Amino acid sequence: MQAKILLVDDETDILEPLRFNLQRLGFTVALANTGAQAISAIDAFKPDIIVLDVMLPDTTGTQLANQLKHNPQTAGIPIILLTARDSETDIVVGLSMGADDYVTKPFSTQVLVARIEAILRRLAAHSGPQLISGPLRIHTGNLAAYVDEKPVDLTQAEFKILAALMKARPAVLSRDKLIDEFGRDSAVTDRNIDVHIAALRKKIGPAREMIKTVHGLGYRFE
Repeated sequence: MQAKILLVDDETDILEPLRFNLQRLGFTVALANTGAQAISAIDAFKPDIIVLDVMLPDTTGTQLANQLKHNPQTAGIPIILLTARDSETDIVVGLSMGADDYVTKPFSTQVLVARIEAILRRLAAHSGPQLISGPLRIHTGNLAAYVDEKPVDLTQAEFKILAALMKARPAVLSRDKLIDEFGRDSAVTDRNIDVHIAALRKKIGPAREMIKTVHGLGYRFE
């Protein structure tokens, strides 16, 4: 496993053994002791999963989870809450704030790893194959697109066109070929394709030059 795990807890006697065990199992691990440190670590480390204690010196785990889930750049990162409180109310509050799962203290590493692996399996099942080129990365399963690891909000039409071009590279796709991506019964026209391409180029910013216009033929992805 090459997943990156961010552990956020102010109890070093929990963090260090947990980091050791997770690294031994093949995970890449970063640590944070406060909510502020966690925000910095997320930006630099770009974790696949965050394991977040409910009680932190400068905030609560539920508040931080809520903050992360309302930020488009971090909303997709799964969060597992660590809590010493296992009442139904505490659990419901945590999950309603955006946490994906929870583990109550004290816990075994095996239990936490099982929860992490379950989330990774769900992510793999929903994300599908990736297409990557330069700063651009897309997941064909869940229609997610990223430029320089920052999410890009594409419409379904824009995503279909981008995916088709990336899959076909370096071949040129005519407008008719791109229309085929929508089915011949759709209302998409040659002019619609040009409009979608223009919007797509604007949204993907630094990667816009990868979509080349081949005059008289169509478009090509480089």
